[in-house]
Amino acid sequence: MSCSVPTGTIQNDKAPPLSDHAYLQASAIFQQLREEKPVTHELLRYAKKTEPQLQESGDRGTQRQAYQLAFNTLKYQDLLEEIIAESCLQTSQHISADLLPLVMVMLWDLQDRSFVLQERSPHEQPVQEVRELESSLHRCKTKLAASLARCRVKLNLQSVSCFLSDSVRNKQHFAKRLPIYAWVNTLKMSVEEVCDALHRDGLCEKKDVVDLDDRSFCRDVLCPDTLVFSQQLRPRLQDSSLTGEHVLNIQDRSICLAVSALRPLLFEHNDVLVVGSFSPVTVAHVAVVASARSARALMCGADHTASQLEEIQERLKDMSVSNVRILSEAFCGLSEGDTALQRVKVVVVLPQCSSSALNDPVPVIHSEHGDWDLLPDLSHGQVSKHKIHTMSSQQSRLLAHALTFSKVQTVVYCTRSVYPEENEQLVKRVLEKTHTHPKLLPFRVNGPVFPDDSQLEDKTDSKFFRLGPSRFTNGCFVARLSRQADPTKVETVQDVLARAAAKGLLGGILPEQLKPGKKAKSKKDPRPPSPNQDPTAPVEGEGDLTKSDKEEESQAEEEEAEKEEEQKKTSKGRKRKVKRRGKQTSKDPKNDATGQKKKAGTKANQSHHSRRLTKSKKRRIPRLTLTLMSSEQPSKDLSPITALAHRISENQQTAHSAPSTAAKHPSPARAAPSTAPAACTQTIGNKPTRPLKTKTDLCRPDQVSDYVLPPISRPSSSSGSSTSQRQPANTSAPSTRPPA
Repeated sequence: MSCSVPTGTIQNDKAPPLSDHAYLQASAIFQQLREEKPVTHELLRYAKKTEPQLQESGDRGTQRQAYQLAFNTLKYQDLLEEIIAESCLQTSQHISADLLPLVMVMLWDLQDRSFVLQERSPHEQPVQEVRELESSLHRCKTKLAASLARCRVKLNLQSVSCFLSDSVRNKQHFAKRLPIYAWVNTLKMSVEEVCDALHRDGLCEKKDVVDLDDRSFCRDVLCPDTLVFSQQLRPRLQDSSLTGEHVLNIQDRSICLAVSALRPLLFEHNDVLVVGSFSPVTVAHVAVVASARSARALMCGADHTASQLEEIQERLKDMSVSNVRILSEAFCGLSEGDTALQRVKVVVVLPQCSSSALNDPVPVIHSEHGDWDLLPDLSHGQVSKHKIHTMSSQQSRLLAHALTFSKVQTVVYCTRSVYPEENEQLVKRVLEKTHTHPKLLPFRVNGPVFPDDSQLEDKTDSKFFRLGPSRFTNGCFVARLSRQADPTKVETVQDVLARAAAKGLLGGILPEQLKPGKKAKSKKDPRPPSPNQDPTAPVEGEGDLTKSDKEEESQAEEEEAEKEEEQKKTSKGRKRKVKRRGKQTSKDPKNDATGQKKKAGTKANQSHHSRRLTKSKKRRIPRLTLTLMSSEQPSKDLSPITALAHRISENQQTAHSAPSTAAKHPSPARAAPSTAPAACTQTIGNKPTRPLKTKTDLCRPDQVSDYVLPPISRPSSSSGSSTSQRQPANTSAPSTRPPA
């Protein structure tokens, strides 16, 4: 949606003066928030506090002026009380205790204007007690100015602001010159159209915020839809037609940064849930950004009062925003099964915080209906530990509940605080306590939030975005939590293959290869580990078993046993020959002379050989595994397949260096590959005799693993070639008949 470009957008130069009703509201706010001192330290005797809570009344503009005046009076409370006591104003003008709060706020405003009376609006309805006190202060302005001068000399103050602490004074100085940030409602006009309108009005565009003056503007480097103006343009900008038609919307930069961090996380037709304490402009900003992706912004109506909801709906209507849905439930009452949350992929958590990173907390607290009880602490520059603990508990509850929704992929957490208890410490603590379903990826801090930023972000921890208060911007903290795997965990080859097989990417190639872990635990292979093998190294297939597989282990073993029986029945080749000749050897009388030790060894070797044939029949090694196993120094985190391959290589080297005396107990020979050379077997006539006693034949059957994998490496090229020449050539198993 678009509208015609307004002309003559900036007009006024002066801010409106304070009304009598603003003074009355400010005095009531100060009375409730002022610091109560012991009787021995009281300079003035105030009336007792009666109202338990502050009640907002009147229009929003007057409320903000009243809170701003009360906050400034709180900062200078001790100095103002000393001026009134030293000048004897209360006794000389017969001011009652009930009017002392009104005297305090009016005295601060009077000295801030250098004791010059302000012009009153002719249309304003006067309040008698306010006008009478104003006249009294004006009559005593010389005495009050002299008292202020004596206090400055007594306290050695170069200026009135030196009465404040360094942190409070710096923030007050920054707040007076803080630039104005306003985001463009792209549902009405584009950013380029707004810039053209400002150009026609006489404003020029600058490249950097440091170059701003009363006739220029610039674009925010981190927020593409936000324009920046000088503080001198505030009164004129507030009365401009661009602001009146809600094309430009003035908002604190901390919220603009949170919405900007949300922008790349949105997907088509997915919703955004906004929770916490926020203003109507914030909801509208999120909705405008979401509308670019045909998405909606959701909020929980039970977390706000009826007047706040009415204000939000009215503002959304004025801004032509229609993609906002207000849920009737409270956020902490929402559950996973709620139909309204099925499309929610992103949650923005904007909790109430200490506002300690704001140069001037009044505008933000006022627009977001925040906690006014923070003003006394903020007026002294430090928030009490008790209040921080109370707020962090509420913040943790909101963030933890946002992480419980399985369909949510990202959570954006934003505060305007400088305390780690509300920021990174809270985020880390909540993540540690969050329980994630085994089938879901856990939430982790996903940073940096703004990778292109190199000026203002705190680089102590690049995963979080921290911005301290300065003369160019208020401070904030932004954390982005996304579902992702552990980046520090080294993924094994077996993990990759298992995930690929689960997704059906291997076409059924590896179902047998993913099962050896269960065979390894079925006690079918009593072979002890090799002496060269690390006892802590994983056995083949052992990494496949998890706690969830224990219940299926017995069933898998039965399936494996049935498959082995079927393979025994269908195998009619070399396997049966080996078994038949093994039985004949056991009945040979000459073989009986060798003793029972050889019989036991022969039977064990035959059973092991039969199992190795069954195992290696359908074994296939993917190219990825062979490549990783061929490395000279593989990682310790590689799969058990790689560990087995290197153990085979070590056994090959052991076989080459074995002494010739090992031939006294030759193992039953197994079938050799059909491609082996034929020069290693002696024949007499048509009857094959025993094969030559090569070094390869001296290895035990559990060491010979040609059927599983080819050797990875050889001791040297010469030894490798000589070994290959001495391999048996016949494909049938050689006779185990003892020599004559």
